[in-house]
Amino acid sequence: MTYRTPQQQTNDVIGFGMFLMLMGFTVGLVKAVVTDEPETKTKLLPMTEIRKPAVIVTCPICRKVIEIPEYNGSTRSDALKRHIDREHKPTVLHPQALPFESGEKVPPQYRDLIRWIGEPLPAYSLAVDLLPAVETEVKARRIDEVLKQLKDGVEGIQDSYQFRLFLTTMSKFHDYSIGNQILIMLQKPDAVRVAGFNTWKDLGRWVQKGEKGIAILAPVMPRKQKPEERDQEEIEIETETEPRPVFFKVVYVFDVSQTEGKPLPEFDVPVLTGEANEELFANLLTHMKQRGVSVDFDPKPNLDTGIKGFYSHAGIWVRPEEPRAQQLKTLLHEIAHYYSEGVFHIPRQDAETIAESAAFVVGAHFGFDTGTRSFPYVALWAKDKKVLENNLGAIRRVAGTILEEMEKVR
Repeated sequence: MTYRTPQQQTNDVIGFGMFLMLMGFTVGLVKAVVTDEPETKTKLLPMTEIRKPAVIVTCPICRKVIEIPEYNGSTRSDALKRHIDREHKPTVLHPQALPFESGEKVPPQYRDLIRWIGEPLPAYSLAVDLLPAVETEVKARRIDEVLKQLKDGVEGIQDSYQFRLFLTTMSKFHDYSIGNQILIMLQKPDAVRVAGFNTWKDLGRWVQKGEKGIAILAPVMPRKQKPEERDQEEIEIETETEPRPVFFKVVYVFDVSQTEGKPLPEFDVPVLTGEANEELFANLLTHMKQRGVSVDFDPKPNLDTGIKGFYSHAGIWVRPEEPRAQQLKTLLHEIAHYYSEGVFHIPRQDAETIAESAAFVVGAHFGFDTGTRSFPYVALWAKDKKVLENNLGAIRRVAGTILEEMEKVR
């Protein structure tokens, strides 16, 4: 056995330790090279992206195409509103942003009209920016003048012709309160698209000199007051089931026919005709299928030929022998019955009038005239103002719901 000095033994231990360290480093380096992939390689790996159908709308201000996933049930109006709130908010003044001092209190003799105008104006830019038309030759009107006009309009709507004209207006402006729909109808019955002075400027259009603005009413939500600061009538209004504002501001909108400038993108005013709209027909059938409501076109020779169709809890039946336009009218009417009775549980005695009127509104929105018989039945329920109010509100609710659902059908 060879004798090794202490110094040699120490050197051996140090050498062995360094060998172990070197081996460890080498093994780690080899492992890293074998298992790790460069970042660039990861980026080159094929990827499959599953895209969901999208709701698409073009912003009328910046012309940007806005997409929103279909699965969350958003409508094109929802997508447009969110985009404008985010990108163009400085150009739009919402009702809630109106200063309290800018509103006028509704005079006592017109307090009963608050129920007609208490809803905020549509909050997206295509509707209205709440700025008065100070740059035009429009004389400002006080709130009592506009309310007087509204009161006359409410009383005159009992006339069959006026009622048909009102429903035609509703088909184009269903987002507005019933009171503002009546005001638009009275001042500009041929209006097809209205917006405020500054909104038209954002769209590259200008109100023509000498044009008279359409006066409508914007609710102003006042600051919270102590009970002793308010009159008793205000307190009674605010303690109703749905509190209503008592301060309003007169604002002005202008129809597209009163402006000039750049053509509007994706803008088409359908002409009201009695010809069947096949796209509307197909979309209505799709919507009913999505709602789980069957639509049957099977022959029923034993049924009175005067019956064009009906709605029941089992579904909707439409007479197959009728011309396509009549089938579309019947389908619209029975779908309105489905919502009136099956969804909103409106009493049967009112549902017929509401269904016929809502069908007219939806059809007119898409340029289809249902041919309603001059609305002579309106006098049967319009004599009672409360009944009139409830029915107009229900017509707007049913028609508005169907129109919103049509936006979701792809």
